[in-house]
Amino acid sequence: MRIGIGVPDYPLKIDGVARWRSVSDVARHYQAGRVFIAGDAAHVMPPNGGFGGNTGVHDAHNLAWKIAAVLKGTAGPELLATYEQERRPPGKFTVEQAYTRYVTRSATYLGAKDFEPPANDFNIELGYLYRSPAVVCEDDNAAIHADPRETFGRPGSRAPHVWIEKGGKRISTLDLFGKSFVLLAAPEGGAWTVAAREAGKGAGIGLDAYKFGSDLRDPDNRFVEAYGITANGAVLVRPDGFVAWRAKSGEANPREVLQKALGRILCKS
Repeated sequence: MRIGIGVPDYPLKIDGVARWRSVSDVARHYQAGRVFIAGDAAHVMPPNGGFGGNTGVHDAHNLAWKIAAVLKGTAGPELLATYEQERRPPGKFTVEQAYTRYVTRSATYLGAKDFEPPANDFNIELGYLYRSPAVVCEDDNAAIHADPRETFGRPGSRAPHVWIEKGGKRISTLDLFGKSFVLLAAPEGGAWTVAAREAGKGAGIGLDAYKFGSDLRDPDNRFVEAYGITANGAVLVRPDGFVAWRAKSGEANPREVLQKALGRILCKS
Protein backbone atom coordinates (compact mmCIF):
# COMPACT_ATOMS: atom_id res chain seq x y z
CA MET A 1 0.00 0.00 0.00
CA ARG A 2 2.82 2.42 0.90
CA ILE A 3 4.55 1.70 -2.41
CA GLY A 4 1.30 2.32 -4.27
CA ILE A 5 0.60 5.52 -2.38
CA GLY A 6 4.18 6.69 -2.77
CA VAL A 7 4.65 7.59 0.88
CA PRO A 8 7.10 5.21 2.63
CA ASP A 9 5.96 6.02 6.19
CA TYR A 10 2.24 6.49 5.52
CA PRO A 11 0.33 5.27 8.62
CA LEU A 12 -1.73 2.18 7.90
CA LYS A 13 -3.97 0.06 10.12
CA ILE A 14 -5.50 -3.32 9.26
CA ASP A 15 -9.03 -3.30 10.68
CA GLY A 16 -9.95 -6.84 9.67
CA VAL A 17 -9.18 -9.83 7.48
CA ALA A 18 -11.70 -11.87 5.52
CA ARG A 19 -11.22 -15.02 3.48
CA TRP A 20 -12.23 -15.11 -0.17
CA ARG A 21 -13.79 -18.26 -1.53
CA SER A 22 -13.82 -19.09 -5.22
CA VAL A 23 -17.26 -20.17 -6.43
CA SER A 24 -18.51 -21.50 -9.77
CA ASP A 25 -22.27 -21.59 -10.12
CA VAL A 26 -25.12 -20.61 -12.43
CA ALA A 27 -28.73 -19.92 -11.52
CA ARG A 28 -31.34 -22.53 -12.41
CA HIS A 29 -33.50 -19.82 -13.97
CA TYR A 30 -32.87 -16.27 -15.16
CA GLN A 31 -36.52 -15.24 -14.99
CA ALA A 32 -39.44 -15.64 -12.58
CA GLY A 33 -42.48 -13.78 -13.86
CA ARG A 34 -41.66 -10.08 -14.00
CA VAL A 35 -38.29 -10.55 -12.30
CA PHE A 36 -35.05 -11.07 -14.25
CA ILE A 37 -31.53 -11.60 -12.98
CA ALA A 38 -28.26 -10.83 -14.71
CA GLY A 39 -24.56 -10.56 -13.98
CA ASP A 40 -23.32 -12.04 -10.70
CA ALA A 41 -26.91 -12.78 -9.64
CA ALA A 42 -27.15 -15.19 -12.58
CA HIS A 43 -23.63 -16.62 -12.68
CA VAL A 44 -20.69 -16.59 -10.28
CA MET A 45 -17.26 -17.61 -11.49
CA PRO A 46 -13.58 -17.46 -10.56
CA PRO A 47 -11.71 -14.42 -11.93
CA ASN A 48 -9.48 -16.61 -14.12
CA GLY A 49 -10.02 -15.58 -17.72
CA GLY A 50 -11.67 -12.29 -16.80
CA PHE A 51 -15.08 -13.45 -18.07
CA GLY A 52 -17.40 -12.33 -15.25
CA GLY A 53 -17.91 -8.66 -16.07
CA ASN A 54 -18.21 -9.23 -19.82
CA THR A 55 -20.76 -12.00 -19.33
CA GLY A 56 -22.88 -9.67 -17.21
CA VAL A 57 -22.77 -6.98 -19.90
CA HIS A 58 -23.82 -9.59 -22.46
CA ASP A 59 -26.84 -10.43 -20.27
CA ALA A 60 -27.98 -6.82 -20.08
CA HIS A 61 -27.36 -6.26 -23.79
CA ASN A 62 -29.57 -9.25 -24.61
CA LEU A 63 -32.38 -8.30 -22.26
CA ALA A 64 -32.66 -4.51 -22.67
CA TRP A 65 -34.03 -4.37 -26.21
CA LYS A 66 -36.49 -7.17 -25.48
CA ILE A 67 -38.00 -5.42 -22.47
CA ALA A 68 -38.20 -2.19 -24.49
CA ALA A 69 -39.97 -3.94 -27.39
CA VAL A 70 -42.51 -5.62 -25.12
CA LEU A 71 -43.24 -2.40 -23.20
CA LYS A 72 -43.74 -0.55 -26.50
CA GLY A 73 -46.12 -3.26 -27.67
CA THR A 74 -44.07 -4.08 -30.75
CA ALA A 75 -43.21 -7.57 -29.47
CA GLY A 76 -45.19 -10.29 -27.75
CA PRO A 77 -44.48 -11.03 -24.07
CA GLU A 78 -43.09 -14.43 -25.10
CA LEU A 79 -40.01 -12.57 -26.35
CA LEU A 80 -38.94 -12.12 -22.73
CA ALA A 81 -38.69 -15.88 -22.26
CA THR A 82 -35.97 -15.97 -24.92
CA TYR A 83 -33.63 -14.15 -22.52
CA GLU A 84 -33.09 -17.26 -20.42
CA GLN A 85 -33.11 -19.52 -23.48
CA GLU A 86 -30.33 -17.51 -25.09
CA ARG A 87 -28.25 -16.41 -22.12
CA ARG A 88 -28.22 -19.34 -19.70
CA PRO A 89 -26.37 -21.80 -22.02
CA PRO A 90 -23.43 -19.45 -22.70
CA GLY A 91 -23.52 -18.37 -19.04
CA LYS A 92 -23.14 -21.96 -17.90
CA PHE A 93 -20.46 -22.62 -20.51
CA THR A 94 -18.49 -19.54 -19.45
CA VAL A 95 -18.69 -20.49 -15.77
CA GLU A 96 -17.31 -23.92 -16.63
CA GLN A 97 -14.48 -22.39 -18.63
CA ALA A 98 -13.56 -20.03 -15.78
CA TYR A 99 -13.56 -23.02 -13.43
CA THR A 100 -11.29 -24.93 -15.82
CA ARG A 101 -8.80 -22.10 -15.78
CA TYR A 102 -8.98 -21.81 -11.98
CA VAL A 103 -8.26 -25.45 -11.19
CA THR A 104 -5.59 -25.84 -13.89
CA ARG A 105 -3.76 -22.56 -13.25
CA SER A 106 -4.37 -21.11 -9.80
CA ALA A 107 -5.58 -24.07 -7.75
CA THR A 108 -3.69 -27.04 -9.12
CA TYR A 109 -3.26 -28.22 -5.52
CA LEU A 110 -6.94 -29.23 -5.53
CA GLY A 111 -6.20 -32.03 -7.98
CA ALA A 112 -9.59 -31.43 -9.62
CA LYS A 113 -10.69 -33.74 -12.42
CA ASP A 114 -14.25 -32.44 -12.92
CA PHE A 115 -13.52 -29.72 -15.46
CA GLU A 116 -14.30 -29.20 -19.13
CA PRO A 117 -11.57 -29.02 -21.78
CA PRO A 118 -10.45 -25.41 -22.23
CA ALA A 119 -11.95 -23.50 -25.14
CA ASN A 120 -10.34 -20.59 -26.95
CA ASP A 121 -10.81 -17.28 -25.08
CA PHE A 122 -11.94 -15.54 -28.27
CA ASN A 123 -14.66 -18.16 -28.83
CA ILE A 124 -15.91 -17.78 -25.26
CA GLU A 125 -16.14 -13.99 -25.39
CA LEU A 126 -17.40 -13.45 -28.95
CA GLY A 127 -18.35 -16.84 -30.34
CA TYR A 128 -21.34 -17.84 -28.22
CA LEU A 129 -24.43 -18.77 -30.23
CA TYR A 130 -28.13 -18.19 -29.61
CA ARG A 131 -31.00 -20.57 -30.32
CA SER A 132 -34.53 -19.38 -29.49
CA PRO A 133 -37.75 -18.23 -31.15
CA ALA A 134 -36.05 -14.81 -31.53
CA VAL A 135 -33.69 -16.31 -34.12
CA VAL A 136 -34.72 -17.87 -37.42
CA CYS A 137 -32.21 -20.72 -37.36
CA GLU A 138 -31.13 -22.49 -40.52
CA ASP A 139 -30.26 -25.89 -39.06
CA ASP A 140 -30.50 -28.07 -35.97
CA ASN A 141 -26.92 -27.45 -34.86
CA ALA A 142 -27.13 -27.06 -31.08
CA ALA A 143 -23.54 -25.85 -30.58
CA ILE A 144 -23.11 -23.36 -27.74
CA HIS A 145 -20.06 -21.64 -29.17
CA ALA A 146 -17.89 -21.48 -32.27
CA ASP A 147 -14.98 -19.52 -33.69
CA PRO A 148 -16.60 -16.13 -34.52
CA ARG A 149 -14.29 -15.84 -37.53
CA GLU A 150 -15.96 -18.89 -39.04
CA THR A 151 -19.68 -18.37 -38.35
CA PHE A 152 -20.06 -16.08 -41.41
CA GLY A 153 -23.35 -14.40 -40.52
CA ARG A 154 -25.08 -17.56 -39.33
CA PRO A 155 -28.37 -16.67 -37.58
CA GLY A 156 -27.79 -16.74 -33.83
CA SER A 157 -24.19 -15.58 -34.13
CA ARG A 158 -22.67 -12.16 -33.57
CA ALA A 159 -22.81 -10.08 -36.76
CA PRO A 160 -19.29 -9.98 -38.25
CA HIS A 161 -17.12 -6.89 -38.39
CA VAL A 162 -16.29 -5.60 -41.88
CA TRP A 163 -14.67 -2.27 -42.71
CA ILE A 164 -17.07 -0.33 -44.94
CA GLU A 165 -17.80 3.27 -45.97
CA LYS A 166 -20.92 5.29 -45.21
CA GLY A 167 -21.23 8.85 -46.45
CA GLY A 168 -17.55 8.86 -47.35
CA LYS A 169 -16.52 7.86 -43.82
CA ARG A 170 -14.78 4.61 -42.95
CA ILE A 171 -16.73 2.72 -40.30
CA SER A 172 -17.32 -0.86 -39.18
CA THR A 173 -20.52 -2.74 -39.88
CA LEU A 174 -20.74 -2.94 -36.07
CA ASP A 175 -21.23 0.84 -35.95
CA LEU A 176 -24.60 0.37 -37.66
CA PHE A 177 -26.02 -1.76 -34.84
CA GLY A 178 -27.32 -0.98 -31.37
CA LYS A 179 -30.41 1.20 -31.69
CA SER A 180 -32.77 -0.72 -33.96
CA PHE A 181 -33.07 -3.68 -36.29
CA VAL A 182 -30.78 -3.34 -39.30
CA LEU A 183 -31.09 -5.03 -42.68
CA LEU A 184 -27.98 -5.24 -44.83
CA ALA A 185 -28.48 -6.15 -48.48
CA ALA A 186 -25.84 -7.21 -50.99
CA PRO A 187 -25.31 -5.09 -54.13
CA GLU A 188 -28.04 -6.87 -56.13
CA GLY A 189 -30.45 -7.16 -53.21
CA GLY A 190 -32.25 -3.84 -53.55
CA ALA A 191 -35.64 -5.55 -53.27
CA TRP A 192 -34.76 -6.50 -49.70
CA THR A 193 -34.24 -2.91 -48.58
CA VAL A 194 -37.61 -1.82 -49.98
CA ALA A 195 -39.31 -4.81 -48.38
CA ALA A 196 -37.52 -4.18 -45.06
CA ARG A 197 -38.73 -0.60 -44.77
CA GLU A 198 -42.29 -1.69 -45.50
CA ALA A 199 -42.11 -4.65 -43.11
CA GLY A 200 -40.58 -2.55 -40.35
CA LYS A 201 -43.28 0.09 -40.72
CA GLY A 202 -45.96 -2.60 -40.63
CA ALA A 203 -44.47 -4.08 -37.46
CA GLY A 204 -44.15 -0.69 -35.83
CA ILE A 205 -40.45 -1.05 -35.17
CA GLY A 206 -37.37 0.93 -36.06
CA LEU A 207 -35.67 -0.83 -38.95
CA ASP A 208 -32.77 0.67 -40.87
CA ALA A 209 -32.13 -0.81 -44.30
CA TYR A 210 -28.93 -0.41 -46.30
CA LYS A 211 -27.82 -1.72 -49.67
CA PHE A 212 -24.18 -2.05 -50.59
CA GLY A 213 -23.35 -0.13 -53.72
CA SER A 214 -25.70 2.76 -52.98
CA ASP A 215 -26.15 3.32 -49.23
CA LEU A 216 -22.88 1.70 -48.25
CA ARG A 217 -19.56 0.90 -49.92
CA ASP A 218 -17.54 -2.26 -49.47
CA PRO A 219 -14.08 -1.24 -50.73
CA ASP A 220 -12.48 -4.57 -49.84
CA ASN A 221 -15.38 -6.66 -51.22
CA ARG A 222 -15.69 -8.62 -47.98
CA PHE A 223 -19.33 -8.20 -46.99
CA VAL A 224 -20.89 -10.99 -49.05
CA GLU A 225 -18.36 -13.59 -47.93
CA ALA A 226 -18.27 -12.41 -44.31
CA TYR A 227 -22.05 -12.74 -43.99
CA GLY A 228 -22.40 -15.97 -45.97
CA ILE A 229 -24.76 -14.66 -48.66
CA THR A 230 -24.78 -14.18 -52.43
CA ALA A 231 -24.90 -10.98 -54.46
CA ASN A 232 -28.69 -10.67 -54.02
CA GLY A 233 -28.97 -11.86 -50.43
CA ALA A 234 -29.57 -10.00 -47.16
CA VAL A 235 -29.24 -10.33 -43.39
CA LEU A 236 -31.34 -8.92 -40.55
CA VAL A 237 -29.44 -7.93 -37.40
CA ARG A 238 -31.11 -7.45 -34.01
CA PRO A 239 -30.51 -4.37 -31.84
CA ASP A 240 -28.01 -6.39 -29.78
CA GLY A 241 -25.85 -7.04 -32.84
CA PHE A 242 -26.82 -10.68 -33.39
CA VAL A 243 -27.99 -12.01 -36.74
CA ALA A 244 -31.69 -12.85 -36.43
CA TRP A 245 -32.41 -13.97 -39.99
CA ARG A 246 -30.65 -14.39 -43.29
CA ALA A 247 -31.62 -14.86 -46.91
CA LYS A 248 -28.59 -16.23 -48.73
CA SER A 249 -30.13 -15.21 -52.05
CA GLY A 250 -33.18 -13.43 -53.45
CA GLU A 251 -36.80 -14.46 -52.87
CA ALA A 252 -39.92 -14.10 -55.00
CA ASN A 253 -41.86 -12.28 -52.25
CA PRO A 254 -39.29 -10.46 -50.09
CA ARG A 255 -41.84 -8.41 -48.14
CA GLU A 256 -43.86 -11.48 -47.21
CA VAL A 257 -40.69 -13.35 -46.23
CA LEU A 258 -39.51 -10.49 -44.03
CA GLN A 259 -42.90 -9.96 -42.42
CA LYS A 260 -43.00 -13.62 -41.48
CA ALA A 261 -39.45 -13.50 -40.12
CA LEU A 262 -40.12 -10.37 -38.06
CA GLY A 263 -43.33 -11.85 -36.69
CA ARG A 264 -41.42 -14.87 -35.46
CA ILE A 265 -38.46 -12.91 -34.07
CA LEU A 266 -40.77 -10.54 -32.16
CA CYS A 267 -42.92 -13.47 -30.98
CA LYS A 268 -46.05 -12.03 -32.58
CA SER A 269 -46.89 -14.90 -34.91
